[in-house]
Amino acid sequence: MLTLHELTVGYDTPLLGPVSGSFDGSITGILAPSGKGKTTLFKTLCGVIQPLSGSFQASAPVTMMCQHNTNFDWLTCLDNVLICDKIQHKPQKPTLAREMLATVGLLSHQNDYPRQLSGGEQQRLSLARVLYLKPQILLMDEPLSALDESTRAAMQALVLRQHKALQNTILLVTHSQVEAKLMCDTILTF
Repeated sequence: MLTLHELTVGYDTPLLGPVSGSFDGSITGILAPSGKGKTTLFKTLCGVIQPLSGSFQASAPVTMMCQHNTNFDWLTCLDNVLICDKIQHKPQKPTLAREMLATVGLLSHQNDYPRQLSGGEQQRLSLARVLYLKPQILLMDEPLSALDESTRAAMQALVLRQHKALQNTILLVTHSQVEAKLMCDTILTF
């Protein structure tokens, strides 16, 4: 569960807020124009920046998929997925990592480096890494924006399947009302 109490985010001046609400086991879409603080909200919920006011509580670690490429260029695609285990000092599960790469259509690229991938493939690699973690609280900041229509639909279905299996909490920033209506239980607009 993720609970926000009169949370206001920004840098020197407020960008978004105050926001209150509880999110538990659902997908909540966030629609707002560019520059309105959606990414800043997510950075705050991940603990990267402090809120200007208010507070939030998370019942589990918060995982974020950024809108921009966050792959590790010096690691192969397979190692980009497995880095999660290494950072958490857990045994690596290469078979499961390969399954996740196959699920996002990148198994044939497991030994390639992110710089060898197209922009859409890089975004799918980021998605594979995030979904491999099976997070209980997932923040997705325009996670599918670089994908063509058919690939986007397949990745939407993948996210929805994992959500159904895990019953995790997902906050999804998108500029697509169609995507928000398709994927989200509720939609917040700012």
